Amino acid sequence: MTLIFAHRGASGYCPENTIQSFKTALDMSAEIESDIRLTKDKELICFHDPYIICDNKHYIISELTLSQIKKINFEDKREVPTLKEVFECFNKVKDLKYSFDIGSKEAAIGIIELAEHYSIVKNIFITDTHLPILKALRNCDPTLKLVHTIPHGISKLNQNNVPSQKLKEWKINTINIKANKYYKENFAIAIKNEFKCFFWGVNTRIRMKNLLRLKIDNHKVDAIYTDYPNKLIEVQEKYELI
Repeated sequence: MTLIFAHRGASGYCPENTIQSFKTALDMSAEIESDIRLTKDKELICFHDPYIICDNKHYIISELTLSQIKKINFEDKREVPTLKEVFECFNKVKDLKYSFDIGSKEAAIGIIELAEHYSIVKNIFITDTHLPILKALRNCDPTLKLVHTIPHGISKLNQNNVPSQKLKEWKINTINIKANKYYKENFAIAIKNEFKCFFWGVNTRIRMKNLLRLKIDNHKVDAIYTDYPNKLIEVQEKYELI
């Protein structure tokens, strides 16, 4: 069954990476995806960029404490949650899966340590574009669910730009690909190289349908990231693509 991750929560409807967006995602029966950053005082927060721009001011997250970030007045009125707050909010949701795009190796280690406290490490996926970080994380824990996100500048995969040998050596069996016009070819490359395949940036109904219908040798797309999880689930049910 294809996993449906709400990209930064249900970010098509709510301010991204907020408790509100995550709650909306759960109401739509989706899993949760978020970006994780480390503050100056080593708190894990849900925020995409390494900086914050507000009121024409530029703030570097790693140079601010959590208390300072909590005091920033965002135009969309968001409150930036800590990962601990997220886990506390949803710790009673059985088998809820999380996908975390990390800002650093240290952030990933912090995620795993916190997830261990809540006994949910098995439900965590860590995604990153940087191979040295993924290798270091694999050396830290042989059981982590690690996902290599193909760098954004690579739109079409081939045998030369997929680091298959290294990923297999590090027991990383999943790649995450941006959904674009080459999705069929890219999916075929993933399957040929014996990888599970995630797609991100899936926000139109036609692309949702096309990706859910993809199938090669009984292999289907393993996970999809979307800003509109309710629409993806509607497409999945309408065309019986579960």
